[in-house]
Amino acid sequence: MLRRNIDVTVGLVNGAIGTVMGIYATRISIKFDHIDIPCDIERVTFRFMLSKNLYIHRKQFPLILSHAITIHKCQGLSLDTAIIDLSTDVFGDVSNP
Repeated sequence: MLRRNIDVTVGLVNGAIGTVMGIYATRISIKFDHIDIPCDIERVTFRFMLSKNLYIHRKQFPLILSHAITIHKCQGLSLDTAIIDLSTDVFGDVSNP
């Protein structure tokens, strides 16, 4: 899953889901679900503040491994197949006053 907006006009936005097609030294090729051809994602610089006037700059791929998505993320998706785990009560005690 993409963790940063890369190109909003084509849908390369935070939360976009895709499949890794290739890993290279300077880029990762990903086939996003809503784009017909694989896209190359390069490292971006993240900046973290450790304390006042002390920052760390780190270059990393703006990606995170995701094996599943939440019910909120899947709302509005059209899926050919899905695996849903209903082994636990989704709403817990909230729905039982």
